[in-house]
Amino acid sequence: VNLDQIMSLGAAWIIRPIAEYFVLPVFRIIHLVIPNYGWVIIIFSIFLKFLLHPLTRTSMVSMKKMQAVQPMIQEIREKYKDDQEKMNREIMKLYKEYGINPAAGCLPVLLQLPILYALWAVFRSTIELRQASFVWWIKDLSIPDSIVHWREPLPFLGMTQISGLALLMSVTMLIQQYMTVKDPRQKAMVWLMPILFFLLFNGLSSGLNLYYFTFNLVSIVQQAWINRKHDSFTLRKVEPKPKTGGVFKKLTVPTLEPQRKKRGR
Repeated sequence: VNLDQIMSLGAAWIIRPIAEYFVLPVFRIIHLVIPNYGWVIIIFSIFLKFLLHPLTRTSMVSMKKMQAVQPMIQEIREKYKDDQEKMNREIMKLYKEYGINPAAGCLPVLLQLPILYALWAVFRSTIELRQASFVWWIKDLSIPDSIVHWREPLPFLGMTQISGLALLMSVTMLIQQYMTVKDPRQKAMVWLMPILFFLLFNGLSSGLNLYYFTFNLVSIVQQAWINRKHDSFTLRKVEPKPKTGGVFKKLTVPTLEPQRKKRGR
């Protein structure tokens, strides 16, 4: 019996291939060397963070540029507050001048989402992770790790326990948000996101929370390193690339050159 085909690993068109052909094989390769699945998850998280480092670095540098041009954007908003279309054009022109991609910060997050869903499916369905313990209170990586529990569910939330790893994951997210969010208008998000993610992940498997906790921890180190490296960050305009005239000009210019020389004679 092919157990991988029997397991419910999510949507067949995207999530299942990620789980079956990426997550599970990498898990099993690491497990050949390290028998404890808790450490396998930690190493996998660091490995994935390493793969995403170029995109994450670009995203973080782009965010620093965005923060640097905020005073200019504010001036544009004030100047063209009665003309929304003109305001948007001027802001996009400013982004182009300084080589800023507003969507750069979203790409690493968008790439992580299907992997996160695939991991959720793996931790929920994979037989090898059933009753696989890690350290201290983490006795089963396939279920939530409860450090405090009670009988009656909390009103509206339905919670009957607190996951230690979900709590740690939320703390690392809070630190990460504090390091990245500099706009005073977004200070509420510093607290809101960790609280929402705690409520969301509190009932999920400890393996998934261990992965996310490690991922956030490495992100904090990465953010500190990038902040230190770009501490003396200077905003510079991007030099416009010279126009080449397109493919047609490249093809026709070499052909016309001998004719010009003949005329010159």
